[in-house]
Amino acid sequence: MIPALILTFGTHVLQSEDSADDKQWLTFWLLFSLFEVGVSVLDLLAIYIVPFYGEIKFGFILFLGVFGGAGKVYPLLEPFLLQAEKVAEKYEALAKEEVEKAKKKLK
Repeated sequence: MIPALILTFGTHVLQSEDSADDKQWLTFWLLFSLFEVGVSVLDLLAIYIVPFYGEIKFGFILFLGVFGGAGKVYPLLEPFLLQAEKVAEKYEALAKEEVEKAKKKLK
């Protein structure tokens, strides 16, 4: 749940104008959370199937943070993240409408 929140808030911060100095680390945490959400299901299987899985995972995280890989990977994922953000905003608006309807029924 927390990585999903970091992913959501990180996308908003990266799109703002004044995040230039924090861009590397915001990008790192955004990609790290996306990576963790993605592999959380696969971790149980990958440990037994992929040789050196832990080392590969550690190397990828090291590449993202220390060697500036986050800045190279993020532009590849940005279109998909922006599309997902639009879908999330649509469902957020629908949820707000439902909450307002429920409030009116309670009054």
